[in-house]
Amino acid sequence: MVKPIITKVPPVPEGNIHAYDDILDYFNNKPVQQKLSSKYHSITFVTTGIIAYDGGQTTMLHLGTLLAQAGYQIYYQSYVPQTKAEMENNAEFNYPGYQGTCIEMKDLTNHQSDIWIATLWESAYIIKNLPGYKIYFVQDYEPYFYPFGDRYQLAKRTYELGLHMISLGPWCKKMINENCQVNSPIDEINFPVALDRYPKVDHDFNEYPSKNELNLAVYTKFSSPRRAPINIEIVLRNCEKILKKRNFKLNINYFGTEKEETFINGHNLGKLTQPQLVDLYHQSDFGIAPSMTNFSLVPFEMMSTGLPFIDFYEGTGRYFIPDHCCFYTHFDEQELADLFTHLLQNPNLLSKTVENATNHLHSITWDKTLKDILTILKNLPVKD
Repeated sequence: MVKPIITKVPPVPEGNIHAYDDILDYFNNKPVQQKLSSKYHSITFVTTGIIAYDGGQTTMLHLGTLLAQAGYQIYYQSYVPQTKAEMENNAEFNYPGYQGTCIEMKDLTNHQSDIWIATLWESAYIIKNLPGYKIYFVQDYEPYFYPFGDRYQLAKRTYELGLHMISLGPWCKKMINENCQVNSPIDEINFPVALDRYPKVDHDFNEYPSKNELNLAVYTKFSSPRRAPINIEIVLRNCEKILKKRNFKLNINYFGTEKEETFINGHNLGKLTQPQLVDLYHQSDFGIAPSMTNFSLVPFEMMSTGLPFIDFYEGTGRYFIPDHCCFYTHFDEQELADLFTHLLQNPNLLSKTVENATNHLHSITWDKTLKDILTILKNLPVKD
């Protein structure tokens, strides 16, 4: 199996403009000028290199591969220093069998493309004045990545520059329309699940009433407040104490955070490969994966394997998961403990909810996402 190469690009320090020294010339407020083609053949995703374990880039690679199979010429253009070999290695690790050509930063000024697709707010500035049709693939409302300040404002402004925006799911589109002065198209595509990569196994819910020990798979990231790492640890630590008084043992298996980090409870499994994730989900009794901004792929992956999923009212799950497909609670240890106790005594409810989730997931596969994006591309304005 391909092993990931650790990206050498450090996180951007808050307030340090020199992190952008190599791309400063791209930062300006000139409105987008769309260059139309009579027919669009080539598509270039502009990205921060290819980073191992990155869900957003995995989505990009999956989408790019499907577009390549549909007949488009697909490229992945880095705007940070990373060798082509490293990009290719991490692309193969994230999405084995991906299709498309990786291009290093040094080729940014020479590469030509009919369509440019920004994948992060920084790349929106980079592509907006390049020759070609400019699209902004919005996978999250990125001002929320930062404290309220200049980078918050720089990110927010990208939605007002005039790029043709495509929102992954409904939530990003909602946030942009409510918070920004939109003066360009904003479409929406299905937020998909890859059912074949996360096969379902049948949990014997009839055994749940006799359980006195629960195995919990919990996705969170110390590096991403959007995944509520502090809140989920506090709530689970307190929930663990409550359940212990009820003679239940809660085995918490965290994943998604660097292995060397220390959680206040449970076990840190580190960052897992796709086969390791499938095995974890199959061995667990419940799954948790908070999403405070746009949804994560992880809840759908858990649900795809037949794992009962618990989400939080404070997050965005209700924009993506219909009623009766998972279980909701607040970030409240008493509520969560009561929910576990209730579910353990209701195997029919667990079975029906998982069945509902499975039916829903079959309606939001990548086939639907591909159909959505191809419809958008087919209807782009063309040169007379």
